[in-house]
Amino acid sequence: MKKLFVSAGVVSAMFLASCGGGGSAVCDCADMSVAMMNEMKGIEDMAKMMEITEKYAAQAEKCEKMGEGKSEEELKAMEEEMKGCASFKEMENMMSGGH
Repeated sequence: MKKLFVSAGVVSAMFLASCGGGGSAVCDCADMSVAMMNEMKGIEDMAKMMEITEKYAAQAEKCEKMGEGKSEEELKAMEEEMKGCASFKEMENMMSGGH
């Protein structure tokens, strides 16, 4: 079941990579991803994981849409901006298994 948590982390990373817009929008996406990963941590029940995924679906969709139509340069700029968010370090730590 650890694969499910890893999968959730990958999904969260995809949301983060798609986030863009103003500084707070990027950080909001990072915050949402960290919150979602925290809720999924240690959960092995697929139904519970789907419930959590659904809880964050609207926010995640907004984050994904923020990156639509952006050039590769714009996406890279958003990624750099995201690295300045407080929750980015926490997300990196979670993805590397440090949490």
